[in-house]
Amino acid sequence: MKEAQVAPSRRGRWGQDRRLEFIDSRLYWEGRLNRADLTDFFSISVPQASLDFAEYQARAPGNMAYDRGEKAYLAAGGFAPILTDGSSTRYLAELYALTTGAIPADLSFLGALPASDVVRHPTRLVSAPLLRQVLRAINTQNALEITYQTIARPEPDRRVISPHALAYDGYRWHIRAYCHNRRSFRDFLFARILECEGPKTWLPVKVRDEEWETPVTIAIGPNPALEEGRRRVIALDYGMTDGRLDISTRLSLAFYLLKRLGLDRPIGALAPHEQHITLLNRAELEPVLPQLNPRNSTG
Repeated sequence: MKEAQVAPSRRGRWGQDRRLEFIDSRLYWEGRLNRADLTDFFSISVPQASLDFAEYQARAPGNMAYDRGEKAYLAAGGFAPILTDGSSTRYLAELYALTTGAIPADLSFLGALPASDVVRHPTRLVSAPLLRQVLRAINTQNALEITYQTIARPEPDRRVISPHALAYDGYRWHIRAYCHNRRSFRDFLFARILECEGPKTWLPVKVRDEEWETPVTIAIGPNPALEEGRRRVIALDYGMTDGRLDISTRLSLAFYLLKRLGLDRPIGALAPHEQHITLLNRAELEPVLPQLNPRNSTG
């Protein structure tokens, strides 16, 4: 994939540390690069690129060697990144951001990208001015006065909230805030805030958000009703060890996680071939997540 061209001034502001990270990244993921890669990306001179390669060689003497035939620096067999996060998680997150347009090509050091695409699903847009107001309220520990629309009521109502965090449930961004009207901590969806005033000073929140502060573990495993071969496949899909995967989260986010995994339903609500995994520590979570208790389920 051809790299997008951008104004030289944007990359030209980056110093040598960023250029060394670029060298490290390209060697790690592509196995090679030359001076032109560096001069074109950062709009620097050939002598400056030579100095950068020399500096990288000094910091990681066994990582690369110059191949005169290819006129390029090649990653050595024992290459180990010194400035780059070499995890597949980081690469794929950056590829996702590039593919969806979340970041422009000139902010990424990934070079020859593979053909890629993502499954698009409806997203709830977050108003930038509203986000700025929320961030300021969090940073100054002040309140916001909002008009909020819920599904439970046909008409919106006026609330005073003190935000302290943001949370993403996999589909939507929430504001985690103390609601002065309800006198409890709650989640507020950006998209349902119709009006917002503030930040403004209000009575300080003197209680802790226990659900936010409390860590919980969601333990999952293959559905025992599946055949052994399918259970092995599921364990591989999720990266389980000995048929178990522990996922750490916050108590306030646990239900969102269970819903994404399809584990918020009563036991046996779906056939095994539709519910590949099971919640291993359900009994442990039922006291803190009442919606898991069959007696509280509406079916």
